[in-house]
Amino acid sequence: MARNLQLAAWLAVGTIAISIGGQQQATCALTLAPSYQQATVDIRPVAATEQYQDGLTAVAAGNLNQAMSNFDRAIKLDPRYFQAYIERGNVKTEVGDLASAVADYTTAITLNPQSVAAYYNRGTVLSKTGRHQLAIADYNTAIRLDPQYAQAYMNRGNELDDLGDSAGAISSYDRAIQIRPDYALAYLNRGIAHGRSGHRPQAIADLQLAAKLFKQTGQIDRYNRTLQIIKSF
Repeated sequence: MARNLQLAAWLAVGTIAISIGGQQQATCALTLAPSYQQATVDIRPVAATEQYQDGLTAVAAGNLNQAMSNFDRAIKLDPRYFQAYIERGNVKTEVGDLASAVADYTTAITLNPQSVAAYYNRGTVLSKTGRHQLAIADYNTAIRLDPQYAQAYMNRGNELDDLGDSAGAISSYDRAIQIRPDYALAYLNRGIAHGRSGHRPQAIADLQLAAKLFKQTGQIDRYNRTLQIIKSF
C-alpha cells in the first residue's frame, strides 16, 4: 500500500487559503477559500490597501516576485495588516521559503487570533515540513473557528493517517464528505485509509466514487491515477 499512499499525498497537495473575506476566487496555483476575518471597521492607509490589491493582482498573473514586493510594502505601511502577512506567507510557501511562511502566518495569528486562513495555511506548511502534531493542532483550531471547513477536516485526516491513526483519519474524512458530498479527494483518501485498515469493500467503493467524481469534473490525470490504485487491490 505504500505506493498508493504516496500517490494520495501527491493528489491532495497544494491547498492554501487566502485572507479575502467571504469570497472564493481562483488565482495562480493556489486554492482559495473564504476566511471570514474582515474587521467590523477596516481603516487602513489607502497606500497599504493599494499595495495589497496590487499584490493579489500580481499573484493572479503568476508574478510572485512582484507580489512579494507589494505585500512587503503593504506591511511596511501598515504593520498590523494581517491579511498581507497571510498573502506574503502564501507566496513564500509557493517559492519554498517554508520557515519564513510559518513566521508570517504566526504574525497574522497574533494580530488576529480568529483568522481561519492563517491557522489552516500554517497547518499546511507545518505538514510539508513533517511537523504533523502541530499541523493537526492548527487544523483543529481552523475547524473550531469554522466547523464547515471541509478542507481542514480532509487535511487533518491526511495527518492522522500519516501518523498511523486510520480510524481517526476515516472519521475526519467522513466529516469532510458530510459537508461536501462531491469531495473527490476525501473519498480517495478515505478509501486508502480503509485499505490500510483492511476494509477492502469500503476502500473499493470510495475509490470508485472518487474516480467517477474526478472524471465528471474533467480531472483525467487524477481519474487515471485513482484507477491505478483500484487495480492494485
